[in-house]
Amino acid sequence: MRAIAASPARPRARPSAASVVKHRSPGVVRAGKSTRGLFDDVLDMLEGGKKLRRWYGSDSSVGARGARANDDADDADDDPSVNETAPEDEDEDVELDVPRTAILVTNATGTLGESVCARLILAKANVVAEVGERERASAEGRFGPYARLASDAWSVGARLNGVRAVVACGALDSGFVDACVRRKVKHIVLVSSAKSASNGLFASAEEKARWDRGREAECAASGLAVTVIRPTRVKEAPGGSKEIVFAQGDTASGEITVEDLAETCARALTKPPRAGTALTFEVSNGSEARSERDDWNALFNSLKA
Repeated sequence: MRAIAASPARPRARPSAASVVKHRSPGVVRAGKSTRGLFDDVLDMLEGGKKLRRWYGSDSSVGARGARANDDADDADDDPSVNETAPEDEDEDVELDVPRTAILVTNATGTLGESVCARLILAKANVVAEVGERERASAEGRFGPYARLASDAWSVGARLNGVRAVVACGALDSGFVDACVRRKVKHIVLVSSAKSASNGLFASAEEKARWDRGREAECAASGLAVTVIRPTRVKEAPGGSKEIVFAQGDTASGEITVEDLAETCARALTKPPRAGTALTFEVSNGSEARSERDDWNALFNSLKA
């Protein structure tokens, strides 16, 4: 499938109001007002900004397909080796000589996976959506030219070609984490419900997969930078109306909308812990109305790996 380069983000004016963070109780931090826009931090990372290059390395750009670490290398979009992957190579377990710039979202046709993909596409990220082989046709219509599809029938290595970070929304296939290590994936964001109350008979397959306690242990033992996000009960409802609350120590309760959880996953990509470290936290919606601009830096800086 031919991938289409995302257009660069337009410069935007930034407000100068002082940041405010509200602390309600130990271990719990709420998003307050900030000077940055909704996706400023995400764009810094996804479009290969300085912050990303310092952590991920000199070849890094998780923005428009074919972008290079050098900000002046604007001719990358003309390189067919960057913008295209030969169909005959996609199902082979070989490492292709392509820049590692993409974000792989597993179970991309699930409720959470689809919402994460939508967030990243809006941020002009280079998205690889992992889908079931039988769902490829419908997924092409769903994501259009804005994401490259990777079938779960392909080898794990083939799905990881050109991938720099992973958002794991569902089950982890056998050998997936080992393949991430071999393919030099830099960061895994794992959504886990291992310590959350189940929804019993009403849980989706995606939710049931997230109850697997072995997923957290497997990722933590990989030696990669791992962010484990433990949501409270996930509610399929529009997000953006209630504040987002982070906590550690399995103290969170309540619920969070799937859209707010997806945004948290996208934001977590901008704040990777050190390699070999797992950053684990709970996320929920608070009781107060959400401010127009949230201080995500303060939320993540409050966490301890």
